[in-house]
Amino acid sequence: MSREDAHKLLGEPRVSIGTFLMRDSSQPGEYSLSVREADEGNTVCHYLIVRDVKEDGTAGVKIAEQSFPDIPALLNHFKMRVLTEASLLSAYKKPIIEVVVGTFKFTGERETDLPFEQGERLEILSKTNNDWWEARNALGTTGLVPANYVQVQSGEFANERISKGTSQSSIGSSGNGAERFSSTSTSSENAEAHPTLPTTAKVTFDRVPNAYDPTQLRVKKGQTVRVLEKMSNGMYRAELDGQIGSVPFTYIRFNTANQ
Repeated sequence: MSREDAHKLLGEPRVSIGTFLMRDSSQPGEYSLSVREADEGNTVCHYLIVRDVKEDGTAGVKIAEQSFPDIPALLNHFKMRVLTEASLLSAYKKPIIEVVVGTFKFTGERETDLPFEQGERLEILSKTNNDWWEARNALGTTGLVPANYVQVQSGEFANERISKGTSQSSIGSSGNGAERFSSTSTSSENAEAHPTLPTTAKVTFDRVPNAYDPTQLRVKKGQTVRVLEKMSNGMYRAELDGQIGSVPFTYIRFNTANQ
């Protein structure tokens, strides 16, 4: 996937702040992390991830000047911390256009193929051509499947899956904590994500921002802050003990009793 393709996908108005995807960089052996970081201008930022070999021979990855043992550790780090304007919330998922069921078993012939069993349900993400479709199985694995080996499924189940797939592609519309890094939206979560402000919220994680950035608010787990407004970058402006500053939405949980 090119930088332009990633920018186009994440820049769609329906994509929420904190949605990200990993892709191969134009430099061999390196990766790029593309992140939707603000609603204003549909801002998408791209970060180069390079291989980092230590003096002792161990290898990891590095983004800017920060090193990590592997990519999962890097992603987990930035789920709890801000990159430029936002934290990582959830990986981008292509919307489902159809649900199919395997009419024959397919073992796969190439690395790009997605094997499946007869009777297995698959989500179709795109129809690459008339003969091969891009699909996703129940484990989230994607690949190409032969169109003549599957049958389009209709009815209530298929409609429900397509509806859920659409909400999942609008990743990040719900939740305000690390345990809520789910790509699935529910009506109750949406209510929590869009409270009437100002209101109070409970801090779910300790946060020590850069000492040279006076616009950031230092908070501790268990404290109660008064949330004043949601900013264009997805963070919240909050007040604690007379101090006002910004807090990432992944660090607070709104008190539902106040809504």
